Amino acid sequence: LLFAPACRVLTSPSPTRYIAMAGRMLVTLIFVGALAATFLPSGPGFVSPPSGDVVALRGAAPAASAAAAYGALAAAAPLPAQAWTEKGLLQFGQVFALFFLFFWVAGFVRMMTIGRL
Repeated sequence: LLFAPACRVLTSPSPTRYIAMAGRMLVTLIFVGALAATFLPSGPGFVSPPSGDVVALRGAAPAASAAAAYGALAAAAPLPAQAWTEKGLLQFGQVFALFFLFFWVAGFVRMMTIGRL
């Protein structure tokens, strides 16, 4: 402690500093909680077997209406093969390559002109 100040003034931190620290802690806790909720399993890892008096799923009346609704939704959506043609994919690839090349050259020029790597 050769260079310690001769006189130290002891002051208590301001209340706004505590509020800022509490806000940061709250954001951190919310973030950690969201990560935990996302990556932790939410239920059992298996499906229990059906009980003895369950009606077979094939041909059951309630499942038929649900299947019809899902079928109508699936029929309304375009198929993946209809979404893009080969020509469209090639055109996108050319535009993406030019875009990437422009930023790569700009970054390389900036790196060489700044004088240090």
